[in-house]
Amino acid sequence: MKERDIANFVMPLYNDNKDSMHNFKHILRIKKKIILLKKPYKKINEEKLRLLIYFHGLKDWVNSNNKIFFKLGFSKNDILLINRHTKNPKTIEEKLIYDANLLENVGKFGIKKALIVGGELGRTKNETINYISTNLKKVKFYTIIGKKLGNEEIKITKEFIKHGKI
Repeated sequence: MKERDIANFVMPLYNDNKDSMHNFKHILRIKKKIILLKKPYKKINEEKLRLLIYFHGLKDWVNSNNKIFFKLGFSKNDILLINRHTKNPKTIEEKLIYDANLLENVGKFGIKKALIVGGELGRTKNETINYISTNLKKVKFYTIIGKKLGNEEIKITKEFIKHGKI
């Protein structure tokens, strides 16, 4: 399936996503980060990477609509990749998507994102800061550039947790 066709197919599926920060613009930001993150790697399956980029936030939809997913030309292995990449990435393509997504959750952008989503969920600023702090302990980057960029962004996030401001 061509990239444009995949993008056109998934775009409306993101309209029903969980919050304002996890929409199709999120996918485009991930796609942009991938360009930088993949530079050190020579052997990347671009088809697999494209699948993971566009279906990154649609795990529940894929699992509920696998017949439609298969008709699009995807396989059971593709479902495995989609389900695995957000929790336990194995392939370099999964690790690239994982890190690109994680970079959205740290630093100034990640703080802004957490405050927006926290507000949408009815959390106070302090509850959101606690949420950020708890989740920051779980952060692990896998790629060469992801580790470098991520560690810098983690420092910014820790300063926010400590002082309550950016």
